[in-house]
Amino acid sequence: MNDDWKNYLLSKGAEHTEVTAFRFNDDAVDNQKADSTDIICDLSQYSTLVVAGDDAVDFMQGQFTNDVKNVDEQNSQLNAFCNNKGRMSANFRLFKYQQNYFFSVRNNLVERSIEHLQNYILRAQVVIQDVSEQLIHLGVSGDNAEKLLAPFVEISNREIDAVSFNDNYIAIRVAGAQAEKNPRYEIFCSPEHAKTLWEAISTQAEVVNSSSWDYLNIQAGLPFIDSHSSEEFVPQMVNMDLINGVSFTKGCYTGQEIVARMHYLGKLKKRCYKVFIDSQDKPAAGDKLFAENARAGQNTGMIIQAEKNPQAGYDALAVIQIADTESKLFLNDADGPAVTVKELPYNLDTET
Repeated sequence: MNDDWKNYLLSKGAEHTEVTAFRFNDDAVDNQKADSTDIICDLSQYSTLVVAGDDAVDFMQGQFTNDVKNVDEQNSQLNAFCNNKGRMSANFRLFKYQQNYFFSVRNNLVERSIEHLQNYILRAQVVIQDVSEQLIHLGVSGDNAEKLLAPFVEISNREIDAVSFNDNYIAIRVAGAQAEKNPRYEIFCSPEHAKTLWEAISTQAEVVNSSSWDYLNIQAGLPFIDSHSSEEFVPQMVNMDLINGVSFTKGCYTGQEIVARMHYLGKLKKRCYKVFIDSQDKPAAGDKLFAENARAGQNTGMIIQAEKNPQAGYDALAVIQIADTESKLFLNDADGPAVTVKELPYNLDTET
């Protein structure tokens, strides 16, 4: 993390932790604001990596689940890379700027991601580096998001995944829980330009906790894994095929055989669901879910991410056995907090 940016936010009254980045207010209060008004937040819970070099596209095409050739300076995409068993090591949004490619992963996946990808570089002209010191990552959301951003970057395309940019700012439209309400943009810029933007927008929008962006991702059904769920699931189990994170026509990549076999020949037994957890304590990433009639010690799912519901309990994204979604579910054990499956903003039926 850039120390100058960290000290700037601390001077604005933030508290900092390694897991949740910057916190300004009560989680429930800020998540309510994120649901209902214009907000700005820091996204330092993610680190930004660059993939550069003459062979960058060919290298990524041989590692990533989506068709990298569809990424240009106007279009980003959700993407992932897998191990040899087709289990997803990390997932992220990939974008291009000034001939280089960038993606952001959870902080606790940075070293693992770089090590994993470097194993496949061999003689390719490719460099992978953490550039979080140079690129500050922010989130701006709300009905007036585009108006708030207008003095800094013109939003030239309002489609989901579209990129707008100039010499100082990159703005990427990302999906929300409702297509037309509260548009969301992820911003990348230098520390100095981040301060300029923050000073202006924070006077017109609510400053909220970094974790409020993860809360909005949960409402949008966008599961971003961390070290607790890395290499646990094939991409389809976390709905990457439903949110345009997998191409089944691009050709080979590490783990592709298993991912393709599941798509064409297999019967998917797990999916990612939005759930409500009736708990006073925050569930942790990697916590297990159990069905009422499960055999002793046999779990039916895993928490990907959980954040405070503004009224009570916690909203979360969890990978669950499809067959158990109609059963009574509990967190950690059969005597744990009740878990209720809720609707996602997209259809889980891939045949529809």
